[in-house]
Order: sequence, then structure tokens, then C-alpha cells
Amino acid sequence: MTRIAIIGAGMAGVSLAYTLKDHAYIVLIEKSRGVSGRIAHRRAAQVGFDHGAAYMTIRDPQFAALMAPYISAGLLQNWPQHPVRLASGTATEPKSPSPDSYAVSGAANALVKAITADHLAGIDIRLSTRARQITRHDSDAEAAWRIEIDHGTNDGSEANESPDILADWVISTAPAPQTADMMPSSANFHQQISDIPMQGCFTLMLGFDSALNTGWDAAWGDHDEPIGFIADNRTKPARDHSCSALTIHAGNQWSSDHLASDPEWVKDQMMAAVYARTGIDSQSATHIGFHRWLYANPAQPLRESFVMDTSLQLAAAGDWCLGGRVENAYLSGSALGRAIRALM
Repeated sequence: MTRIAIIGAGMAGVSLAYTLKDHAYIVLIEKSRGVSGRIAHRRAAQVGFDHGAAYMTIRDPQFAALMAPYISAGLLQNWPQHPVRLASGTATEPKSPSPDSYAVSGAANALVKAITADHLAGIDIRLSTRARQITRHDSDAEAAWRIEIDHGTNDGSEANESPDILADWVISTAPAPQTADMMPSSANFHQQISDIPMQGCFTLMLGFDSALNTGWDAAWGDHDEPIGFIADNRTKPARDHSCSALTIHAGNQWSSDHLASDPEWVKDQMMAAVYARTGIDSQSATHIGFHRWLYANPAQPLRESFVMDTSLQLAAAGDWCLGGRVENAYLSGSALGRAIRALM
């Protein structure tokens, strides 16, 4: 049976594995200690933060069909209900809630975990395993590609001492710059993905021991400001509604302009902006956390569902193909899966 290695267990990688699982032997490689990618959740003391994708849209019929059981079960529920746009000073302007916008109950990463449990049982999933380089494997008796594994991790998890992985097909769902670094330059799409500009995002997490009662559950700022988006996680389904837990994403352009800046300076700028735009005093938070997403959003998506070199049996997919949304990551992965399935 054809052996396919998929790098990345976020929504794109999981949808790809789901599409191909009955047609090939799948090895799903994930550098972190759990699946979900940037649909991420972090706990600190009594509060929890969705510090990656805060919500998701469901518009495509194929994606809606996969999500329908999770909506019925209550794992996905409409959110936000009371969105606003930050205006001048601390003023806000109401936004209309979107009926196709959803948050995950309990924790954002619970959705990909549920999809993996429901649809990928028996799949070979290698966690805490970082793919470093994809190289040719010369033995005629073995698979065509060797994935060299870096056994160090960056998330505090114990390194997985698994050997290098061999595969007939290798597919990366990592962000475009990381995919370009791993893939051999002989792939016919290598220059194409090397040219995709990605924007970063700084994320500030503020936990409080009571509810702030701002009157909104999500607030939109500007892409070129220290405040691009704020979510109060306590307003999401199946969360602790008694304590506010704010996830504050800086604007993607502002973040990209300051990626090389001192993280403490960035954090101070964001905390000052929170007070200036909302009146919330960050210093009164009982927990202050900070994260830098180096590759958060494609500044200019590829506008194609995936890239593939059929002669070398290399391919790549992700939200950088169609635009930075969870739904687009799914659509990219599933489209690539169908294209490879048609070749088998």
C-alpha cells in the first residue's frame, strides 16, 4: 500500500488524512504534543485561553457536512453574540452577529481532537515529532522519500526518539515558509511557495478573577494597530463564565512590523493599547501571558487549493493557499486529498 506522510496535524493535515485514510497507509507527523495546530488553547490557573483561532466560519457545504454532528452535539455553538468594533477612545460600535460563526465548547483544540478520535482511529500519529528535512531515499526496495526528524521540541514536551520516516508521498501542511525550508528545491512548486508572504501575530492573554462585563464578547480593532481583535473567552460555550479571560491579538500588519522588537516592549505596547481602547487595566489581571505566532496569516494567499508535483510525489496544503481561516485549511487539505486519491 502507498505510504503517505503528512506533516502537520492542524485542520489541513487532519482533513487530508481523513480524505486519504482508506486509500493509503498514513503517517501523520506533528511537532507539538497534541493535534489542532493553530486552533490552540492554553490554560493558566483557573482560566483558559483560545490563543490561536478564536472562532471559525462554516459556509462551504462540504465543511458544513463534516461539522454538522459537532453542531448537533453542542461542541460547536454560535459565537460571538455581541460583537463590536473599537471606535475612537474607549467607544465601541455594534457589529451584527454572523449566523455562520462558531466557537468550540470548552477549548478550541477540542474540535480537531474530536475529529481525530471519530475519523482517524488507527492512523499512525507521531506527536512531539518535528520534521526537519525531506530528502531522497536511494534504496530501490524502500520508499522514495526520507523525512529527517529533529528530536528536539520547543513546547516543553518530551522529545520523541523515533527514527527518520520513509514515505512514497510527502505532504506538508505547515506554513508556506516552513514548507519551503523542508521541501527539496527540485519540487516544481518550491519557488511558488517561497514567494508567499506570511504575517505574524502577537497574542496577549489576560486572566481576571471576576467577569469584566464589558457589554461585548468580541471586539475588532485594526490590522495596523496593537489591538486587532479581542475575545473574552468566558463568553464562549462551556467555559467558566465567572472569570474573564481575554485573548488579545495584535493587528497582523502591526505584528509583522515589530516581529524583531523586544517582546517585553511589544507586551507593554499592547497592554497600554488595551487600556486606551477599552478602559481595561491590564495590571489588574491575575494572569498575564504572551505568545508570538511567527506565521499567523497569509498576506497574499496563493489563491489555489494546493500545490503538487506528481512526478516527485510531493505536495503542500494549508490556509495559506486560500486565505487564513479554519474553513480554508479544511478545504485546502480535502481538495489535495481528492487529487492524490484520483492518482492512485
